[in-house]
This record gives sequence, C-alpha cells and structure tokens, in this order.
Amino acid sequence: MNQVVLVGRLTKDPELRYIPGSGTPVATFTLAVNRDFTKRDGTREADFIPIEVMGKAAEFCANYLTKGRLVACNGQIRVDNYQTQTGEWKNFTKVSCRQVDALESKKAASEGSYNNFENNYSNNIKENHNEPAFEPSGLSSDLDPEGFGAVDDDDIPF
Repeated sequence: MNQVVLVGRLTKDPELRYIPGSGTPVATFTLAVNRDFTKRDGTREADFIPIEVMGKAAEFCANYLTKGRLVACNGQIRVDNYQTQTGEWKNFTKVSCRQVDALESKKAASEGSYNNFENNYSNNIKENHNEPAFEPSGLSSDLDPEGFGAVDDDDIPF
C-alpha cells in the first residue's frame, strides 16, 4: 500500500500549468514538514517535500493557497525517472496528491497564526475555565438533576 498523509506549510505559492493536449491542470509546490523530534538546542528540522496535484484540486491550490499556509495533503509517493542531456539517468521522488485541505484561514496564515492560535487557545482556556458548561434554554424545569429529560414513547419515531 502506498499512501501518504502530510501536514506542513507551503514554502512558496503553487505553480499552475496545464498538460498539453488534455488541458489537465497540474499544480506543484514544496511542503515544509517538521520532524517529530526536537534537538538539544530546542530547534526542529524540517523536510522539504515536493508535491504535485492534478485536476480540480490543482486549481484550488493555485487559487487559494499561498506561501506559509498550513495544509494537509493526502496522496502517494511517486518516483519519476528522467535522462539528462549527458545521458545520465536520475530519479526524482515526489508526492502525488489526490486531496489537499487548507487547515487555517488566509488571515491566520498571513499573521503567522499558528503560534497566535496556541497562545489565544491557552489564554481562553485559562480565562474561561470557571464558566459553566452548555445548558439548554427553556426546559430546565423538565430536566432531572443529571440533565436528561423524560421522553414519551409516542415521541419516538420507530
């Protein structure tokens, strides 16, 4: 089975081209994906993975994704072979994606919001930890102490 799921940030805007003859759109870009581990000095290394997307997903990438956007890519690894002008054979590995999902808004990406999101989220948790949980409005007198209401058998559709 050849399946890859990657989450990372675009290193530049996607490049869109069309296959001659068929006119199929093809978008290419590089995805920076952080490695799992942190070095002793606290830094992380990233892998820069070439991505190729075809069809409507390629047009989506070209129209809506920009440098720095956090995306999820679902596809498979492809190894292409080509011959240089000197006759030497080279291999090129890329990920051919079937699906690309934007994981944050354009505004969030332009503000470098991954860190802002973490800060805002943790601040909201700290500020709101004493707030009551969701309570339905209107029927509070009909609810038992555990928050469940009585249901008549005639109300059940089966």
